[in-house]
Amino acid sequence: MGSFVTLPLLLALNVQSSEDAQNTPTVDESANVFEAVVRYQIKSWELAANSYCISVERKDAAPDFLRRLTPLAVKAASGCRKQTTEKMLVSVVDKKTGKRSVIFDVEALRWITENEAEVDGGYFCASLCMSSGRYHVVRDGTRWRVTRYDAKLQS
Repeated sequence: MGSFVTLPLLLALNVQSSEDAQNTPTVDESANVFEAVVRYQIKSWELAANSYCISVERKDAAPDFLRRLTPLAVKAASGCRKQTTEKMLVSVVDKKTGKRSVIFDVEALRWITENEAEVDGGYFCASLCMSSGRYHVVRDGTRWRVTRYDAKLQS
């Protein structure tokens, strides 16, 4: 009799797992959300920067991801370095050109619904120029857009 109870339970769990898999956004959708956040970060950046170094989930942004952002002056996060100046101040510079840059990062992505997500992220450009917080992103028709940014830490 135990096997009769177990079999329907297993079948029910299998159906639920299949439904969950169908509702889980694809890797491409995650990349689309991250792209919307990075484009928002760059568009809303008010300080002068010659390039933007991108980190995705605490790693260098992949070449395929960076190509999505063409023609913007983007590169992987490792393309920048933090440089200490006099009096222990730190600024971010492009390793290749030595010019001012900023590091943008997008990290944890949480799906609220299939058309809404939250992404933790922020920027670092100098000792007193940084922010981290949460981006609220929604699908607007066929594309993703940031509706607001809630800063948790800002300097």
